[in-house]
Amino acid sequence: MKHTEENMRKKHDLDEKLGNDKNAKVPRGSLAKSKPTNVSRGRKRRNESVIKGKPAVDPDKLVNIQIPPTLKKQLVDDCEFITHLGKLVKLPRTPNVKGILKNYFDYRLKKCGSVGDSVEEIMKGLSCYFDKALPVMLLYKNERQQYQEACPANVFPSAIYGAEHLLRLFVKLPELLFHASVEEETLMELQAHLIDFLRFLQKNQSTFFLSTYHVAEGIENSTNKQGD
Repeated sequence: MKHTEENMRKKHDLDEKLGNDKNAKVPRGSLAKSKPTNVSRGRKRRNESVIKGKPAVDPDKLVNIQIPPTLKKQLVDDCEFITHLGKLVKLPRTPNVKGILKNYFDYRLKKCGSVGDSVEEIMKGLSCYFDKALPVMLLYKNERQQYQEACPANVFPSAIYGAEHLLRLFVKLPELLFHASVEEETLMELQAHLIDFLRFLQKNQSTFFLSTYHVAEGIENSTNKQGD
């Protein structure tokens, strides 16, 4: 996709709305070494504040994870549904993030006949990153109440959310990986696997992603009262 002024503006809007905190804690080292831990609600609220005045990371220093054009449009539509139309992704999602990652692993196994340990570890790492990142940087403001209701303290987001929120993670991954200080050789391997995973998402877009969202209960009730 060409870097037209409109595309750059849309990307900027997505970054602004998806990224509530550039300093969210993520696992050190490679994705393969990440281990999931639960995110406390109190810490989540502190991390949601916008850090002003902090310079952005030089884009030239970030790994390039090219999101396919149809998935970029998915992100824009996702933003439109939630921020402008007041709709939400209905939870829990099927397949959920864990299911999608397993589907990719099975796809690679069937395609190649065998899968190296690195692929399995990267899938585990993605699940971990998703669980850590979702409460602090992958939710729009009007999704937070839904998160509190759908994800009790003993449930990981990857078991509740699906492709819509997983795709948002890929907008943030380049900067998260930069702050995780991943070695260049490992980073190049990660880049190849992550791009292949995005192609898999694109190939199964109609299966993994919702075509319609549902109206948030509060907004629906408000609309009904106005009509009385």
